[in-house]
Amino acid sequence: MALFAKITTFPPLGGVTIVPPSRKHFEFTVVVESSTSLPDQPWEVAIWYDHATCYGTSNDEWRALALNKTNVTPTMLCDNRESGLHRYTFEGSLPTPFPAEARTYKGRKVRFTVRYRINSNEHWTWVHDVFGTSDGEVILQPPVDPNYLGGSPVELHEGWHTRKLASEAPGAKLYSCESVNTIPFESDHARDERKILGKLVTAHRWFALVRIWSPWLAPRHGNEFFRLTEPAILLSFLRSDGLHVVLLAINGIDEVLTTFKSDDEGNIVVAARNDTGKDRKFKVLAATAYDFHTANAAVMYEMRKQVRTSAAYQESAHSLPTHVRHESLDSEADTILISNIHDNHDPSSNDNPTPQWLASWYDSIAYCTWNSLGQDLNQEKIIKALQHFQDNDIHIANMIIDDNWQSITGTQGVDNQFQRAMTDFEATPHAFPNGLKHGIDEIRQRFPHIRDIAVWHALFGYWGCISPDHGAIKDKYKLRKIMLAEGTPAAGERYTIDAADVHRFYFDFYSFLSQSGISAVKTDVQFYLDLLVNTKDRRELTTAYQSAWTQAHLRHLSGKAISCMSQIPQILFHSFLPTNTPRILLRNSDDFFPNVPTSHPWHVFANAHTALFVQHLNVLPDWDMFQTSHAYSGFHAAARCVSGGPIYITDYPGESDVDLIKQMTAKNPRGDTVVLRPSTVGKTLGIYDSYESGVVLKVGCYNGRAEVGTGMIGVFNVAEKEVNFLFPITRIPGVDLNDTANPEKKTWVVRSHVSRKITRPITPVLPIRGGILVQGNLPIRGYDIWSAIPVHGPFVLDGDRRFDVAVIGLLDKMTGACALQGSRFSITGPADADEDTWSEKQRTVQRRLKADVTLKALGTLGVWFQCTGSENAITVDDNLLVLMKGVVIPRKRVSINTDGLDGVSLEDDTGRPNAKVGLIQIDVQGAWDDTGLEAGWNNEVGVDIYIS
Repeated sequence: MALFAKITTFPPLGGVTIVPPSRKHFEFTVVVESSTSLPDQPWEVAIWYDHATCYGTSNDEWRALALNKTNVTPTMLCDNRESGLHRYTFEGSLPTPFPAEARTYKGRKVRFTVRYRINSNEHWTWVHDVFGTSDGEVILQPPVDPNYLGGSPVELHEGWHTRKLASEAPGAKLYSCESVNTIPFESDHARDERKILGKLVTAHRWFALVRIWSPWLAPRHGNEFFRLTEPAILLSFLRSDGLHVVLLAINGIDEVLTTFKSDDEGNIVVAARNDTGKDRKFKVLAATAYDFHTANAAVMYEMRKQVRTSAAYQESAHSLPTHVRHESLDSEADTILISNIHDNHDPSSNDNPTPQWLASWYDSIAYCTWNSLGQDLNQEKIIKALQHFQDNDIHIANMIIDDNWQSITGTQGVDNQFQRAMTDFEATPHAFPNGLKHGIDEIRQRFPHIRDIAVWHALFGYWGCISPDHGAIKDKYKLRKIMLAEGTPAAGERYTIDAADVHRFYFDFYSFLSQSGISAVKTDVQFYLDLLVNTKDRRELTTAYQSAWTQAHLRHLSGKAISCMSQIPQILFHSFLPTNTPRILLRNSDDFFPNVPTSHPWHVFANAHTALFVQHLNVLPDWDMFQTSHAYSGFHAAARCVSGGPIYITDYPGESDVDLIKQMTAKNPRGDTVVLRPSTVGKTLGIYDSYESGVVLKVGCYNGRAEVGTGMIGVFNVAEKEVNFLFPITRIPGVDLNDTANPEKKTWVVRSHVSRKITRPITPVLPIRGGILVQGNLPIRGYDIWSAIPVHGPFVLDGDRRFDVAVIGLLDKMTGACALQGSRFSITGPADADEDTWSEKQRTVQRRLKADVTLKALGTLGVWFQCTGSENAITVDDNLLVLMKGVVIPRKRVSINTDGLDGVSLEDDTGRPNAKVGLIQIDVQGAWDDTGLEAGWNNEVGVDIYIS
C-alpha cells in the first residue's frame, strides 16, 4: 500500500535549502497522500539524515529522525487532481549544531532522505526506491561570516592582485581582481586572450549567465565541478558553508570585452579581447554575502559606478539631447515624464510638443506582426488583424510593425534575408502602396485607441546592412566596408554607415519616421557590433552606434524604443547600466518559437534567470511576444504577467483566446486596455535549481509600497511530469518572518489565480512548519500565480465585533493586485455619509469600518474579510455600503462569496465557533458603466467600502 502513496517534503528532496545562522532549530515537514479508496492507516514517517556531518562526529553515521503527526496541514492552494485523498502531515526538527556561544565560521551541509510505512509492523519504504528522488540537502550557515578575514573569495592563481572595495550593498564584501600583466593585443586584429583566475574549492552549486550565442544570454547550472561550455558574464557559487560568491566580468568602460570560461581542472578562466590599442589588464569584480541578491547587487552597483566615471560613457552622456528630461512618480518608479521639445525649438511657437508620460508605452497591451503575419507583410493584413481585436473589445494601444516593411534589396521568399540590404527610408510599396505616412494615418484613423506604432529595423539597417549599389542612402551617407565574423549566417563582407555619419543617419531616419506617424522603434540585430572582425571597426563603431541610436530615439521618439538581439556586454554595460535616461524595453531572451514544443518551458525558465542580471539595468525586460491560442498560451501569459515588463501578443488573425487576454489586461477609466504590471521585475527564486532537475520554477515579484504591497510568485511546471511541492510563504517577496519580540504580528492571506482559493490568515513565524507552508500540484504545462496580501486589523466595531480585511485586487486578473494604487482603513461614525444612503438597520450603527481603495483599472474588486464576535452572518443589505467617486453603486454590483475560502475555527467565550469569512465582490466595471462616471485627470477610480 505504501507504493501508492505520494510524498511531498519541505525542505524539498532533490534540492538545496539554506538555513540562516539565527535559526536554533531546522524543521522538516512531510505530507503523505493516499487514496480514500484505501483504508485509513497509522502511517509512520522518518527523516534519514547524515548525523555525522551535521554534528561533526568522527564516524560515518546516518540516523533517523522520527516525525510526529500533526493536525496543522499545509493549505492546498492549487490542485489539478480530483478530491478523494487522505492527507497526513508529519513534522520534526533538529537542533542547530552551533551552540549559542559558538563563534564558528564553518558551516555544515546535511544530506537527508525520507522513509515511510503504513504502520509499525511493515518494512520501511524509501522515497528514492519508489520515485527515484535524490537526497535533499540543507546547508547550515555558521554564526560567523566564513570570509570574516576579508581575503579573496577565490583561491587565486598566480599573477593576480585583489583589492577590497567599499560595498554599496550592506552585508556584502566587495573585491576587485586585476591581473599583474597586461592583456596581449595586436593593433589591427585583437583576439581573445585567457588567464586563469583560480577556483572555489568549497563550491557546492553554481549558476552562470552565459552567451549561448552572440545576441543572447541564458542560464547554466552545475554542482561541485565548474565547467562551462559557453562564455559567461556573471557567475555565482554557493559554497558548502552557505556563503554566496558572485563574480562579474568588467565591461562597458572601454573597448575591452571580458567573459568567463573554464578549463579541464575546473578553474575559472578570464577571457578578454583588447581592442583599445592601449595597455589594459584583465579585470573582474567579486562579492560575498550570506544572500545571493546582496552579493549580486554589490558587483552590479560597483560596475555601474565604474561605467559612469569612464571616459567613453562621459563622452556619450555629454552628447545626450539637452531637451530630454525625465522624472518618476513616487508610486510608479518606471513611469517617466519626458519632454521631446527640440533643442532649437521656439518657446513662443504654438506647435511645441507636449511632455508626456510613458505609462501607455510601458503598460498598454501591444500587438506585433511577426508570428501573426510573417514577413509577407502589408497594410491590408495589418488592418484586418487589428479589426479582429477591436471586434472582440480588445483595444490595442501599441503596435509593432515587424520585419519586411522596409525598402530593401532582393525578393521576399526568394532571397535570403541576410543577403538583403536597406536602400531607402521610405517603406516598400509592397507593404505600404501609398507610402508609410499614408498607411499609418489610415491605421490611426480606423483604430483611434492606438497610441504608439513602432517599426522594426536592424541597427545596421537590415540583416544584410546597407546596400552599396541601390537606393538613396548610399549616396547621402558615407559607407564603411566591414567584415562580420564566421559562424553566423551574416558572416562575410558587408557595408554599413560610417562612424562619421552615423549620428546624421539616425537623426534623419528617425525624423522621417516621426513625420510619418511612427512613435517608437524596435531596433534589432544589435549584436552585429560584436561580430565586427576588425579591431579598428570595433573601436570606432561600437560606442558611436550606441550613442547615435540613443540620441535619436530620445530626440524624435521620446525614448520609446525596444532594444533587441542586444545582450552583448558592450551594450548591456555601457548603455543600460547608467540611469540618466528613461528606461527602454530590452528583449530578455531568444525568440518565442510557437512550433517548437520543448522551447516553451525553457523560454520562461531562461527569462526568469536572465532577469537576475537585467533587474539592475535601466530597462524593462521584454520576455518576447507570444500567441494566446496555443497549448502553452496560459503558461506564457502567466509568465509575462509576473515578468514586470511589457506584454505583446502575435496571434494569427481570428485565433485569439479572448478570455486569456482579459485575464492579463483590464480597461482603465478612459477605456484603454492596459496590462497589470508589478512594481518590480520578476525573477527566479531558485538561483541554483537547474532546468534538468525538474524543480518547479518560481518567479517572484512585488507590487506597491513596502509593508502594504502585494508579493506574488508565478509557479511553473517545467518538467515533463506532474509535480507536487511545498512552499513557505516567507519566500514570497514582501512576506517576512515576524519578530518574536513584537506583539503586533503581521499576517497575510494567499490567493491562487487558477483555483481562486484563499488561505486562512497566516502569521509567518519560526519554526517553519505546516502552518506557514502552502502546497501545490501542477500538471504538465501547469502554472499558477499566488498573491500574498497583507491583512489589516482587527478593527473593533459595534458589539465588540472584530473585522480583519485584505484587499485582494481585481479577482478575474492574473495579477489583479497590480490594479491597486492604494488602500486606507479608518473607523467612522454614524454621520459619515448622507443618512439616506444607509439602510434602516445601518442607521443605528455607531462604528463602521471604512476602506478607501484606489484603482487604476476596472474589473471585479475583491475584499477578503474575517469577522469574529458576531452571531449573525454578514450580508450586503445589512452590513455593506459601497460608493464610487462619491456615488452609491447599484446593489446588483455587490455580493459576498464564500467559495474557495480557507476559514479559521475561532471560538468565543462560550466555546462556539465564531468566525465569519467571506469575500466581498464589487463589480467596478459594471458599476462604472451603470453610473456613467467619467475618468479624472489621474485616470484612477476611488471605491469607498463601508462595513458595519
